[in-house]
Amino acid sequence: MPRYYFHIYSGEEEYLDRKGEPHDDDARAIAMAHRIVSEIAEEPEHREIEVRVVGRKGRAVATVDTNGLK
Repeated sequence: MPRYYFHIYSGEEEYLDRKGEPHDDDARAIAMAHRIVSEIAEEPEHREIEVRVVGRKGRAVATVDTNGLK
């Protein structure tokens, strides 16, 4: 099962995911990114966030922000 990394950006702050987690495919990893954005955006200080989903060997999969998939 491929491992995906979820890097989170909020304003000037960035939180790089160094562990990652396994998901069946890109679609499931993107769904997880949407959940991450939804949960974090509930906090007033993190209304504008972006999650970049990265797959194996640094392959960019998707970017999800508070407006949805980019």
